[in-house]
Amino acid sequence: MSPTAVTSPALFMPRLVLEDFDDEFIFKNAEEQFLNPETRNLVVEFDNSTARVAINLDQERIKDVLQAEVIGGHYGFSPRLLGVMCAQPLKDTPAPSVPDTPRSLMRDLWPQKEAEQTSRQSRASDLESSAETVEKPPEPHRPLEQYNIANEVWHYSSVDWGHKFLCVGYNSLFNTHTSQGATAAYVKQNHPEGKRLWTWLILGDDGTVISIHENLFPDRQGPLTSAQKSELEVIRYNTLNVFRQLSKANKVQSPILTLPFRIGAQALDNTPETNPASLLFYYLFDDWHTTYSLVARREHRYGEQLEELRINMFKKAELDNIDRLHHIGRQLSTLKRIYQSYTTIIESILVAQKPVHPAADVSVSSSQVLGAQKAVHQSVAMMSGGGELSLGVALASTAIVRFARLKDRINLYALSEIQECLDEKESLVFL
Repeated sequence: MSPTAVTSPALFMPRLVLEDFDDEFIFKNAEEQFLNPETRNLVVEFDNSTARVAINLDQERIKDVLQAEVIGGHYGFSPRLLGVMCAQPLKDTPAPSVPDTPRSLMRDLWPQKEAEQTSRQSRASDLESSAETVEKPPEPHRPLEQYNIANEVWHYSSVDWGHKFLCVGYNSLFNTHTSQGATAAYVKQNHPEGKRLWTWLILGDDGTVISIHENLFPDRQGPLTSAQKSELEVIRYNTLNVFRQLSKANKVQSPILTLPFRIGAQALDNTPETNPASLLFYYLFDDWHTTYSLVARREHRYGEQLEELRINMFKKAELDNIDRLHHIGRQLSTLKRIYQSYTTIIESILVAQKPVHPAADVSVSSSQVLGAQKAVHQSVAMMSGGGELSLGVALASTAIVRFARLKDRINLYALSEIQECLDEKESLVFL
């Protein structure tokens, strides 16, 4: 794993030598280092008056700050959570190839027309390929490890909390196609195109926020290629924007990129209503720029591909079109489950806040969530010895409102758009 920590205030700051993050020269250098592929970590301590930064702490200094065992011991992680976080990292393995099986696609998409539209020659060819498939040796058993699961189940997520922490783990999918104005080439695969990345996001009761990212290029040898550098910029875009907002030397004035941390009259005091650590936790989770580039904008890649397919299918019936529909449908379904996992995380966060903020579950009133809320109350009562319900880490009201609003945006702009594409794909199946 490749750790990145942004803290407010910092957990072990007295042991570190930090520089003035509001100084323009130090800010510019830190900004450049953030996009350097060799950068392994960063630490920021800030309040309304000052901000200090350290980048690329060496192994000796970082072991007391960013090692999972130290973090887990300080905040009281369960042995299971600590073991999961410290699991063996995933090695960089090539994506599995998708076999070209037109007959199986026709069976899935057009079962009633398979006999009519498949020739004897294609049947014989399929039988030969099936025999070859049977003769292949079985894949070796892979252990059930955290990062293997995250790599194979893209909608996998984790939410844990205790007296002194809130911890979420989730996969992000980044649109690493940087070409503008052209439809990306069709790729035969069942997972959406882009770079998958696992993230741990931790909020401590002392105002510390820690973000730990999976290593982008675990088996890299030598300098990054130009394509990998472009991927790095895309993947770190949101974190870099949050990083910039913590310094008064930031010159990015775009209103849509401005975050309310240390800017003029909007600078936040460390109060229960406007705790900046809660908002920092939220903005690191809410990577709306990635969502916009994947499915929210008007002419996203899946809409363009389906429109291209619709035009081609009206011109000429080709088996390749069925193949493309099949894989586009699989990719959209995976993407849908990823965004559903985000809403599940948000619901879990809001439910966990119910003992502290009675109105926190206003937007999550389904029977499932109410059942989860009851379970949370019971577990909290046991932890607190039957006294006053308290999870130890309470989000600020401003953060709770934003999480609820984010769930609405995901439903309206991401999930609804994905469902519309799935419906369009189904309509093309019956052309």
